[in-house]
Amino acid sequence: MPISLARRDFAMHSRDYPITYAAILLDEVRQLGASRHELLQRTGLDPTTLNNPESRISDQQFKTMFIAATELTGEPAIALRFGQHLTLTSHGVFGYAVMSCRNIRQVIEILTKYYRLLLNEASLNVSIEGDDVAIEYRPARHQMIDRIRDSEVFFSGVVSSIKHLLHLHHLDARLELSHQPPEYSDSYSQILGIPVSFGASSNRIVLPLELMEEKPEYANPVMLKLYQQQCDELLSRMDNSGGLHSRVREYLVGAKQQFPSLEQSANHFHMSPRTFRRRLREEQVSFQKILDEVRQELAETYLRNPAISVNNTADLLGFHDVSNFRRAFIRWSGQSPSAYKKASSGGAHARM
Repeated sequence: MPISLARRDFAMHSRDYPITYAAILLDEVRQLGASRHELLQRTGLDPTTLNNPESRISDQQFKTMFIAATELTGEPAIALRFGQHLTLTSHGVFGYAVMSCRNIRQVIEILTKYYRLLLNEASLNVSIEGDDVAIEYRPARHQMIDRIRDSEVFFSGVVSSIKHLLHLHHLDARLELSHQPPEYSDSYSQILGIPVSFGASSNRIVLPLELMEEKPEYANPVMLKLYQQQCDELLSRMDNSGGLHSRVREYLVGAKQQFPSLEQSANHFHMSPRTFRRRLREEQVSFQKILDEVRQELAETYLRNPAISVNNTADLLGFHDVSNFRRAFIRWSGQSPSAYKKASSGGAHARM
């Protein structure tokens, strides 16, 4: 049966999450031997809301809940465990659409088309590289938890979902992460069951191209069409709810180093430059501010990679003069690119 399209189903624009996310995290805490009751108390979450599948939990409540869960359990890899136990049905209509796909290729098409319903300001890029398919994930500036743990939740959820769809005990894949190995790095391969490398140039999971034609057990083209219609409506609500900021950000992230001008961006969104500026001003943001945010996020990603120099980072971001990049990065972050790179180089590239 199609999922109801009541207004409450559209919520990621205002950054809240299904109550099932909280329920799954509570179950994880209980399984790790900590007090479910204490976690509810720390979060200020009414236990009765857990029985209402239409309830939501705010982003701040969820972040507070996650931090408290980590403290109560003493489990630093709890984001990996949480992602592993996220069910497709916990994602609402998006999850049902994924379950109805005819093959994994279509699953990835659905993911790339509708990911904003779940990830909001985060971004995805899918590329084919010889016999492999790579899904790159860039966390949002406004994270669900934090940059590293958001990545852990996403990739753990992807691995778990594909295994579930195809009834696999082992997934032929590898994970590449841009951050340095944390103290609990051994937990990655133990929980995910795939090789993991750190200090990479980006965050991505690499799958064999031959996996794309594998058919999920629940494939249903008729229901998929209905779920896609519902996803389209949710996206339309998101785009029409004053979210030009998010759409501009997504557009700029996709541009990478060939960043468009304000005039080019206005034309892309079928507006005059004057209207484009006014619409952004109504959302209390400017085009330059969004561009700086995107450039800073990409710069930090590149600088955390030991193989990419400050000069290369400047080139990748479209700066023709490295001194201009240095001044810009200091303005964004309060420190020089070399200082940031040194502070983030906590370990050598490692593969498990």
